Amino acid sequence: MSVRLTLAAALAACLMGAAGFAYGVHVGTAQEQAAQKRADDAREAERAKLQAQMDASAQQHQAAEYARQGAIREIYHESQKVIEKPVYRSVCIDADGVGLLDRAAATANGEDPGASAGDARPVAHRPAD
Repeated sequence: MSVRLTLAAALAACLMGAAGFAYGVHVGTAQEQAAQKRADDAREAERAKLQAQMDASAQQHQAAEYARQGAIREIYHESQKVIEKPVYRSVCIDADGVGLLDRAAATANGEDPGASAGDARPVAHRPAD
């Protein structure tokens, strides 16, 4: 009988150890899940706080832009331009100036300044006495 009693005690101790192990795993799992939930809740709270800050910043920026747009006024100014003789970049002188330059060129080339370009004749120079 003592052998049976010893075997029964050993079997009871093994069952108690297995039950204690299962209970410890269950408690550990519950603690880990609780810690994970606290971390998730803290992360969500931080995310909500950052989102609220971003929303507030966007609203402030939008309000500032609206105020700036309200302060802008468009001014239209019309003016008349009176141009008597248009001056172009490629042509710097008017018709009177061109005539003066033509006469100066004709005189420099020894031509008659009163003649037109088509019938340009050299001016006879008298030798100096």
